Amino acid sequence: MKTSNERVEKGVASIEKMYELQEQLAIHFSAMCGYKILREQIFYALFIRFADKYSFEWQGDLWDVDINYDEALEFLCDFDFKVLNNDITSERKILPNCLLMKRKALIKSQGLVWIIHKYDKDPFPSNPHAHQLENNIKLDLSNGKCYKIRKHIYTISKKNLLEIRSKASKHFEEIPNLTI
Repeated sequence: MKTSNERVEKGVASIEKMYELQEQLAIHFSAMCGYKILREQIFYALFIRFADKYSFEWQGDLWDVDINYDEALEFLCDFDFKVLNNDITSERKILPNCLLMKRKALIKSQGLVWIIHKYDKDPFPSNPHAHQLENNIKLDLSNGKCYKIRKHIYTISKKNLLEIRSKASKHFEEIPNLTI
């Protein structure tokens, strides 16, 4: 049986390995794309790609994934990193508090950040759809339904959906038809 210190050391080694992997991928994709890709953007991209596959509850779950460089490269080979610069902010109050992570402090903004990835390999629940990465919520841009691990958990108001769609239309030529 492992001691507490051994478990901590193993956890730290795992995090360091994932961090280094993200750094290597950032260098690779920066060279490939011709513009700077940050380690944090690699983290977000991996989270978007793996969230459903591994039934993530939140972003921190990514640190537990055991993946090597070649596997990560394959998962991200067609990811459009520019979408991570086109985030959309909405008020936190559009989702009930029970769906959001509790925090000791909130820095910078009271808003929720939604990321829309136009060529997402998984078109569920709409194509495109919005990711609220911090809480691992996907938003169907056609009807406002929110999903966590493919389970419907909430529907935002039509007013809030129209606001998000309006902001999204500034970055995307096509968004799903409104169905509500």
